[in-house]
Amino acid sequence: MAEIDYCTLAEVEAYAGINFSDGMGPSDSEIATMISTASRLMDAFGGKQFAGTETKTEYHDTSYGLAFLILNTRPVVSITTIHTIASDGAETLLDNGRIRNDDDYYLSDADAGIIRFHYAFTEQVACRLKVIYVAGAAAPPTDVKIATILHVVRSAARAALNDENCMERVKEMWKTLLADSEKEYGQMLERVKRRADVAVAAFGQFDMPTSIGYVRGD
Repeated sequence: MAEIDYCTLAEVEAYAGINFSDGMGPSDSEIATMISTASRLMDAFGGKQFAGTETKTEYHDTSYGLAFLILNTRPVVSITTIHTIASDGAETLLDNGRIRNDDDYYLSDADAGIIRFHYAFTEQVACRLKVIYVAGAAAPPTDVKIATILHVVRSAARAALNDENCMERVKEMWKTLLADSEKEYGQMLERVKRRADVAVAAFGQFDMPTSIGYVRGD
């Protein structure tokens, strides 16, 4: 997944109430570097990349009574295709839709990455299902964006305070901003950390195989 920045220079300036091009702190290019660094730090805190999309391919086993899958990368934007793979390697395309007896599966919960089938599988076969899908988000959640902005602002403040050429009145402004943002920054980081992925449970396995328990095309 391509890495993207979670805020812009303009958003950092709007929060800080300054224009970096006026010599109020680090240069625009230095702020750009800080934004990229802060964005990757948010990923590290959350244990995942919060924005950006990519196409994923996964292979899943089937088992007796299997009626759903949980995809590994979430949120899911869309399901591209699902195929069953026969013992000779032949692939059969499954139908995506919510019409029972006509379609095979549908995306039940995009955030949790849950795909549900309209029937249960009745055999345990390794790597029987090939799933191609698009996952990710176009933009980071609001709390992740705010945490990124705050981190950049605080990094800029420390850089300005350590700059011997920075005017004292400017340093006082950064000192105040650094102190004022400490509590909010801590609160936003805690929210980011709570966004780490957790195990997903899904219910819906059939107790007994049904007359339509075998995937069409097998």
